[in-house]
Amino acid sequence: MAQDYAKKSATRNSKKNSAEPKSSRPAFLAGLVIGAACMYAVPLLLEPKPAALKTAVKAGDEPKLSALKFDFYTLLKDSEILVPDSSQFDNNESQPAKKYNYVLQVGSFRNPRDAESLKVQLLLLNLSAEIETFSMDAGTMHRVLVGPFADTSKMTSARNKLADNKINSLLLKRTL
Repeated sequence: MAQDYAKKSATRNSKKNSAEPKSSRPAFLAGLVIGAACMYAVPLLLEPKPAALKTAVKAGDEPKLSALKFDFYTLLKDSEILVPDSSQFDNNESQPAKKYNYVLQVGSFRNPRDAESLKVQLLLLNLSAEIETFSMDAGTMHRVLVGPFADTSKMTSARNKLADNKINSLLLKRTL
């Protein structure tokens, strides 16, 4: 005898789908109401009582507010401010201002080949680089410098370009 299996499977699935998950709205609303009640009640409970304040401050311990007197208002009215003459400022302008060059030190190496390879890398980044050689107690060092820059805006753009390429730099300010 032939049986129709399609109808049986449809009835089986409908029973499983009939069990819906419970809603979380009642729990949310209950939490909302309890939270609002706590926000109203807790400040009232924590507020100090007036009787406790009266016992804390005795009659003899009251501060004497009338004894405080501020006199800086009258002192300021009576004070005189001396303004220097403009001739004093003219003397400062007549002196020549010191001029500076800014140089970025990118590295310092014992091996001159390392300094040359870094210089080539900086030249590929379109930065003017030079190697400065100096001697110390430990031996000869080769310092790789970028610049000189006459103003800080060009120096900042070069420093940002170095930072973009993950090259650390040290700012040196030299007088001309």
